[in-house]
Amino acid sequence: MRNKILLIVGVAFVAYIFGSRAATVQIDKGESVRHQLVRLWNDPRARKRRKKAAEKASRKVRKALRR
Repeated sequence: MRNKILLIVGVAFVAYIFGSRAATVQIDKGESVRHQLVRLWNDPRARKRRKKAAEKASRKVRKALRR
């Protein structure tokens, strides 16, 4: 039983180390999170979705106010 617990703890520790190393490597190599958000915000497809969502919300508000 003790060996199983030690094995599970060891695997969890190794997975944690590899996961934390992978996260730092991706951030250094790739673009910054802020740059990704700006690129996503300016994406034409995202603009269309935001516009449709805003129109749908305003229709629902107008419908709710009429009641």
